[in-house]
Parts: sequence; structure tokens; C-alpha cells
Amino acid sequence: MDIRAFRAELRKAFCAEGFEELRLWKGTAKVWAPRSSEVIAYFAPHAQRRPWGFKLFGVIGIEIPALRDWLNEHKPGQQSGIFRSGFVGYYTANEDVFRDFSVVHGLPVPSDLWVGLIKDRLNLIPQTLGHLTATYRTNRDALGWLAHPSNKAAWDFLIQWMHEPDPSLSVPYRLPTGQIAYDR
Repeated sequence: MDIRAFRAELRKAFCAEGFEELRLWKGTAKVWAPRSSEVIAYFAPHAQRRPWGFKLFGVIGIEIPALRDWLNEHKPGQQSGIFRSGFVGYYTANEDVFRDFSVVHGLPVPSDLWVGLIKDRLNLIPQTLGHLTATYRTNRDALGWLAHPSNKAAWDFLIQWMHEPDPSLSVPYRLPTGQIAYDR
């Protein structure tokens, strides 16, 4: 099996579980997401061929179309700060279960199991903005790595934006050192 066949098998498994392959916005790579409209929970795959077999990593993330539309209108390009690549996400190598998605050459790929586990994780993410922010405020553990302290600036901005989506809001941005800055 080559990497194309590996990706094709994963594609088939995602389709069988009802995922849609979509671009979150123009110019971004395709992701897999369950049908949704207000909050998009997604998986952006990063399949890798290794000398011994294949490894499936990726990003579990959340995108909020209403926030993206607001950013496109009022804070285009570099002004979108920490939201240039999406609302929040994390690389699956950080998660105990997902970092073990690997298969040795010649063995069957358990793509249906992997996709099922990804679907289970994405189904934990609330599908409405109100429920999402309520979960963040009251039960961050349910959001896992998506509510990690490194994403606090994004969540704080979302809550502020939901309260008053004023075009003069300053979007946080990341300095070259990795620190978050709020002044522009």
C-alpha cells in the first residue's frame, strides 16, 4: 500500500461515517467534519508514510463561521491575528488515543476504528455557539485540549465578540516569541 491508497481508505471510512470533506474558507486545506452550521468541529488529517508503515496525525479543531465572516469583513488578512488558521485546534500527537494511529506495512488499516474514535471526539463538541461557550465556562474538561490554557485568548475574544461584535475590537495576535499580544 502506498500513501495514496492509505488516504483513499481513510476517505472511504470518513464518508461511511457521514463526514463531509470541506474547506473551512477559501485557500485552506480540506478537513473532515460532521454536518454542522453554527459550530464546525473538524479533523484535518496529516497522514505520514514511515519506513515501517503509516501514521495518521492531524488537527482536531473548531471553526465558527459567524466569527470567520466577521473577521473577513472587519479584520482581513494579518489583522485576523490568532484566528488566521481557525478558531482553536490541537495536533493529535498530544492526545493519548489519537497519537497511536499507526499501522505496519502489510497489516490491515483499522480506518473504521480510527474514524469512529475521531467521530466520538468531535461529537463531544457542542454544535451551537451558546452551548459551546457555556461548556467552556462551566466544564472545560469536556473540551479537552481545545480548552487548553494556550487557547485562552481565543476563548476570551469569542466571549467578548459574542457580547458585542464591535468592529473596533482588537484581535489578539502571536508574537515571534509565541506570546500573545493584544495591542495593535
